[in-house]
Amino acid sequence: MTNMPAKTFIFLSALIISGCSNKPREVTASVPLVSFSQDKPNKKEIPLQYWSRLADPLERQIQHNRYQIQLSELYLSALGLQCRELIFTDKKNKIEKRIACEIPFVNENNKQDKAWFIEKQIIESSGYVEL
Repeated sequence: MTNMPAKTFIFLSALIISGCSNKPREVTASVPLVSFSQDKPNKKEIPLQYWSRLADPLERQIQHNRYQIQLSELYLSALGLQCRELIFTDKKNKIEKRIACEIPFVNENNKQDKAWFIEKQIIESSGYVEL
């Protein structure tokens, strides 16, 4: 009778320790949680001349006549879009941050197309940065 509680204690301790020592299984989604529209986004389209530089992972800055633009690392958004943060510094050293994403859509000719769009800053401003 005296060994019974000790065996139970050892068993429970081993059970708890083994449960904490295994890493949780990795889960990957096979279906996106959110889907995007096939229509052209109602967002500010970035001029074509900047697209290749935005898509290049080695690019770190873009010169513009109104801004110095620093580019963050490329990343995959929750929708599976290629995006990056842009940090705009104007001539008065005012800094604004925006996100730019390459978004696929069906164009007016009913063909698959894609373009880079700049997102509105939700919290700080409801306006776009003009390029």
